[in-house]
Amino acid sequence: MKSKKTSTLMACVLVLSGLIILPGAAGADVDVSNCIIAKIGADPRFEGPPVQLDDTSDANWTGNRQFYLSQELGNQGLAVLLTAYAMGETVWVRIAGDGESGSLVTVIFVNKK
Repeated sequence: MKSKKTSTLMACVLVLSGLIILPGAAGADVDVSNCIIAKIGADPRFEGPPVQLDDTSDANWTGNRQFYLSQELGNQGLAVLLTAYAMGETVWVRIAGDGESGSLVTVIFVNKK
């Protein structure tokens, strides 16, 4: 009887460990070190303001790709993008998930020339 309880407990621990470890591995974000801001806008239909970015290295995508600012970035994120855009500077961004169009921008830094 004791070995059946031990086996059941061990199986539960393994399943729970998998549930904790696997989501972190699947949720890798994309960091892009040098993006040109092509367009910034506002559209109330979406979670955050849309921004079109061009990865200058073409390592992650070619041409412009549209993303949305995460709600956590809020007005501060929009201010950073508008400042970089007005100054003609590129930005470093972290994009949630796999970096596909429509993903959320979660971190922004302005690059200095």
